[in-house]
Amino acid sequence: MRGYVAIIRDISERKRLEDQLHRIQTLGALGQLAGGIAHDFGNVLTSISGFVEMVLRKVPKGDPLRRYLEPIRKSSLGAAQLVRKLLLFGRQQPFQRVLLDLNPLVEETVEVLDRLLGEDISVILRLEPRLWPIEGDPGTLKQLLTNLLLNARDAMPEGGEIVITTENVRVKAEYCKAHKKAQPGDFVRLSVKDTGLGMDKEVMDRVFEPFFTTKEAGRGSGLRLSVVYGVVKEHGGWINVRSAPKRGSLFKVYLPATPSAAARQEEGKTLVELEGRGEKVLLVEDEEGVREFASEALRGHGYQVFAAPGAEEALALFEREGGEFHVLFSDVVLPDGSGLRLAEELQQRRRGLKVILTSGYIGDRVKGESVRQMGFPLLQKPYSLLELLKVVKEVLKDR
Repeated sequence: MRGYVAIIRDISERKRLEDQLHRIQTLGALGQLAGGIAHDFGNVLTSISGFVEMVLRKVPKGDPLRRYLEPIRKSSLGAAQLVRKLLLFGRQQPFQRVLLDLNPLVEETVEVLDRLLGEDISVILRLEPRLWPIEGDPGTLKQLLTNLLLNARDAMPEGGEIVITTENVRVKAEYCKAHKKAQPGDFVRLSVKDTGLGMDKEVMDRVFEPFFTTKEAGRGSGLRLSVVYGVVKEHGGWINVRSAPKRGSLFKVYLPATPSAAARQEEGKTLVELEGRGEKVLLVEDEEGVREFASEALRGHGYQVFAAPGAEEALALFEREGGEFHVLFSDVVLPDGSGLRLAEELQQRRRGLKVILTSGYIGDRVKGESVRQMGFPLLQKPYSLLELLKVVKEVLKDR
């Protein structure tokens, strides 16, 4: 007589975790690929958008040439948004806090997404004209709004309406008692409301989970709203959701307001106010198109520029000029070294030398956190003429 012993073990949870790990590893590989593509794309865009912006500032408003130049400028803005999406997907977008007005960011994002949303969806903007400034990262905030808008679009397969609202909100302690995630203080509230299919309570409870999706297999990764949640948390805010089946959804994002009006004042600066006074800039950039644009932009606005394609030539230029430079403006990753190491070496040789670093892709070689720890401003590619002039003027203000 023979007997058998059968041991049955439920491994469904293990299989689920293995599947999730596989997805994460796949996303990591795709993220590195996306970051590399974004790096090259960002360099090309910096050159295209920069030169177009410079030409537009010289062409009168009534000139017929503007009819051809404006679409190039708008297309480059849309492409820059795509670069930021790639960097955020690969988690290679360094988080930069700057003072900003949320309204222009909303308007720009809606303009870029206009065709993607479709003709059967109308977008209504209700923006507070005296909105408080916030401190945040423009790239990730645009990604937050992009994800909310695309989520709303998917919830309205037959078309509908999206209402975007910005408001100044003063949150009191009483409100926080009823809402666990809330904090007392002054906040800017960004609301996105759609007339779509809506969600039941079960879906709402899981809507911010990574990889959770109500779509069929192969129709979505479920990362869109988890990214939104991550961006909001990174900015020190919170998000509320209200929805019901067939009654649409309302997402309310709360972002801490800042009492300073510096953001508005900075945005209002003209190019004349950003002119240099003959200060010497050592520009180190290996991409020829970017190097030419930055050189022309700075020379055209009152700076003396000495350009080099790499660290070795930059050191030679520095020695030849006796170290008499006011600013080092260098890419983080150079073909023959690191912009960080170059900055450290030159600051040891010349006390008081200001440093600005730029990058389209930080990657594993040099972390954005290391740049911030050194206290150097990091200008993300693709950057505009105005952004370039502002950051140079800012580092020189205490000179």
